[in-house]
Amino acid sequence: MAAQGDHVECVKHLLQHKAPVDDVTLDYLTALHVAAHCGHYRVTKLLLDKRANPNARALSGLTPIHVAAFMGHLNIVLLLLQNGASPDVTNINGYTPLHIAAKKNQMQIATTLLNYGAETNILTKQGVMPLHLASQEGHTDMVTLENLDFHRSPDLYRHIYKSYLPKIESL
Repeated sequence: MAAQGDHVECVKHLLQHKAPVDDVTLDYLTALHVAAHCGHYRVTKLLLDKRANPNARALSGLTPIHVAAFMGHLNIVLLLLQNGASPDVTNINGYTPLHIAAKKNQMQIATTLLNYGAETNILTKQGVMPLHLASQEGHTDMVTLENLDFHRSPDLYRHIYKSYLPKIESL
């Protein structure tokens, strides 16, 4: 609750009194997941400074960076990456933070992830790449983002042709 409310002093107090930094809920959410979801930079930084696991997985496979990307918290995404969060971590369905950024049209988050080495060609369990999600949602700016370099993959055209050609043609 302290992480959700951005109560830095309460979080400090709990940690000083030996509260486990990576303690989890029934869904395996950590305080870092909660702080990332809420966009609380100070609490996120404090938890990371106290060695919270930036790649901790909830039951759904979501990590704090997935949550921050979904919520559009660029500063939290950057902080997590600077503290060892994987830009290519996948949830149980195979979605990376870049998949989420592409679907939600989070341009700055996508660029940040790419600057930290995120792969553009990771397929979800349904065979979907970030480009597919961006085109499916009609996010022209995301599809044409130079840094995405979607043209690296020889399989790209096959996936586009089979799955999303009508949508991409409409862009």
